[in-house]
Amino acid sequence: MTTSVALCTYNGAQYLKEQLDSILGQTRPVDEIVICDDRSTDATVALINRYIEKHPGKIRLIENPENLGYTRNFEKAICACSGDILFLSDQDDIWMPEKTEVICDYFEKHPDKSFVFTNAFLINRFGAMSYHQTLFDVVGMDDRNKKLFRAGHPYQVLSTSGRVTGATTAMRASFVPYCIPFTVWGQVHDEIIAISALLWNKLDFIDRCLIKYRLHDNQSVGLGALFIYPAKRWETAKDALMWHREVPDPFAVAPVKRVDFVYKRFWALRSRFNLFRIIGMYCKGEYRSHYPDAGSMFLQDVKGVAVRFLSSFKRAEY
Repeated sequence: MTTSVALCTYNGAQYLKEQLDSILGQTRPVDEIVICDDRSTDATVALINRYIEKHPGKIRLIENPENLGYTRNFEKAICACSGDILFLSDQDDIWMPEKTEVICDYFEKHPDKSFVFTNAFLINRFGAMSYHQTLFDVVGMDDRNKKLFRAGHPYQVLSTSGRVTGATTAMRASFVPYCIPFTVWGQVHDEIIAISALLWNKLDFIDRCLIKYRLHDNQSVGLGALFIYPAKRWETAKDALMWHREVPDPFAVAPVKRVDFVYKRFWALRSRFNLFRIIGMYCKGEYRSHYPDAGSMFLQDVKGVAVRFLSSFKRAEY
């Protein structure tokens, strides 16, 4: 099982040395580091070249002829990797020494999963660690949501707020065709991959802090939510569902049926007659076919319809 790191840089000289040192100091060494630089104007490229000289054959630098932005830059970096397991990396974090070992061990034990995310320590721009919060605390991946995720309801956990932070993630190279090219534009790369893995039941999390996630003023993308605002949530889900319905795996009948059901349920929740549609789907046994806790999921949808119905009256008051 070979490993690659897809690392994107843009004017990251201030913190990049610490990140590269942490990646190169893993207990399970990575096989390659692919760096895509998005037209940096500081000392980033010079710093990378010094590391290339120091570690020949380990680091490969790709300099973009034009600025691509973080999503397309990550797409390019991922496609340039050759390993079996791909680790996504920001330029300003610090990896814990055991990160690659823990995640590779997870993939070896869980051949059915293709994309994982982890918790992280929070540090400030000076490297001082938060004494009372982790990344999961900030994004709302609390005990309740962890339990809901483990019970077979990851869609509900991720559809209310952003839980997956790209800097903590890793994926199998075999899953790349299911999420690239990134055609759902306007969304961050980790959001798109997470939705892809979610719809195909390939997503999981490791409840350990495996990086130090740096918070500072110069972040291109900070702790952005996956679906913070209702309009964004629905549009993102719609685009992702339509996209995946067009690229099914002909040899994976069950995932395709599950995507169809999620799409049908999605539109049932948006319909004027949503409550009747949801009840009809439940009576036909469609919930039981796709969710281990069908009754609980049905009640969640009924509650969601009620909340949306009441909120429409509140909006009308303004």
